[in-house]
Amino acid sequence: MTDRFRVLVAVLVLAGPVLVAQMRPGGQMRIVLLVDSSATITPMITDFRAGLAAFLDALPGDPEIAVISTGSQMRVRVQPTTDRVKLRAAASSFSSDGGGNSLLDSLLEADQRLLKNVERRSVFVILTSDGGGVGTVTPARINVYNKFVDDFIARGGRAHAVVVGSVNRGVTTQIAQNLARNTGGFYESIVIGNAIPKLMITMAEYVAADQ
Repeated sequence: MTDRFRVLVAVLVLAGPVLVAQMRPGGQMRIVLLVDSSATITPMITDFRAGLAAFLDALPGDPEIAVISTGSQMRVRVQPTTDRVKLRAAASSFSSDGGGNSLLDSLLEADQRLLKNVERRSVFVILTSDGGGVGTVTPARINVYNKFVDDFIARGGRAHAVVVGSVNRGVTTQIAQNLARNTGGFYESIVIGNAIPKLMITMAEYVAADQ
């Protein structure tokens, strides 16, 4: 890992105070399930599908849910809906798009398109892998990310994240951990995929507590 990358990651993690997001009073919740579909998840696809199904089965109530994948670029798998049949079908057929994991760009685009200007309580549920290695986040993108976090907190957003990867983690882990902790959400990192379903149930419990 280069010194320059270490500096960029430090800026990302340390920017701004660690705050607990304030929930919007009342109103329907909109959840964006942001799921890694890069080549890295191919050996874990059964665990990813089981995790998505477990989350949907464990989550009570009638929130709007969108499914977004992050392989190579953001892809809307399911538009915001309360239709659990459609959502479960997307979970059972979830597949890899190949390529790299575009978590940061997908996160920012999904917020702009699906959360920011909608009268709903905003929630990100992130399920991603992290293969480690040197990241490519520029100072300009870090500034954009930090502005997003400030705005997301100000409008009562919450984020929860599970990251799967080896001990050598990269900027994907830094982003997921930073966003979850700054918004008072649940965060966990694991090294093997078979723990995903159990942790997705835990995330559903955290989301349900905000309803």
